[in-house]
Amino acid sequence: MSRIHMTAPCFSDRFAALTAGFPGLTVDRILSQEKGLYRVMCERGGYLAEISGKFRYEAQNVSDFPAVGNFVMHDRRENSGHAIIHHVLTRKSMFIRKAAGTLYKEQVLATNIDT
Repeated sequence: MSRIHMTAPCFSDRFAALTAGFPGLTVDRILSQEKGLYRVMCERGGYLAEISGKFRYEAQNVSDFPAVGNFVMHDRRENSGHAIIHHVLTRKSMFIRKAAGTLYKEQVLATNIDT
């Protein structure tokens, strides 16, 4: 069974049910993203995470990658460096805009927004 650190009101039964398909992984929430590293928050504080190679290979769009507010399934061993993100749970909502440049690409600014 997945370990669940999130006790915030925004972590609903819906998200808890989605974690059942990922035994052995932990769910936490993305706080920020910068240059391929993600700041993830759990009950003991924040730490860094990066996406797995398989995740990167299978992503079809920029919007498939984690964004601020996403709940992600990852593995992390205490005192072993960065966590590895394997899956993004299905988003409840998403705030997007057109990315800078002349081509139309979307940029996800935030997800799972409650207010």
